Amino acid sequence: MYDATWQLLHWNPLFAATFGDPTVRDVGGRNVLVWQFLGELPRVRQTAAERVAFEESLVADLRATTSRYPDDPDLAALVLRLNLSPRFCELWSRRAVGGHQSAHKLVQHPDVGDIAMNSDILNTQDTNLRLVVYTPQPGTDARGKLEFLAAIGVQRMSPQG
Repeated sequence: MYDATWQLLHWNPLFAATFGDPTVRDVGGRNVLVWQFLGELPRVRQTAAERVAFEESLVADLRATTSRYPDDPDLAALVLRLNLSPRFCELWSRRAVGGHQSAHKLVQHPDVGDIAMNSDILNTQDTNLRLVVYTPQPGTDARGKLEFLAAIGVQRMSPQG
């Protein structure tokens, strides 16, 4: 579950097993925008076109959030932090407003390999909370890999390097 600024608030054990344990990051490092523009989206591989579309929709969504909460100091601090990214600055200057709804994800897991998933965002009315639902892409082996990860959790099968 994420808030209006794409801050990760809650996750389940399968999320941690698939994307990596969020608790290894401090709270400020658990933000999708920070991952995308200032770091690395954990274990997610994107084509160039997917990356462009994802970034454009995230920034347009953040701009919509700033219009709803123009005086929020935490939101202003996030935008200021993201200004360290030239790509974010470029997209922010376009002033596009929109929402981020869904995407395809290819998760590169160190033990089970690539996991092809779809993600859909369910927005809750009046709370600005977003529930991201990941489902295996049909016609792939993602379901079996996710079932395996649900069983082993965050433990690693191979030695960490």
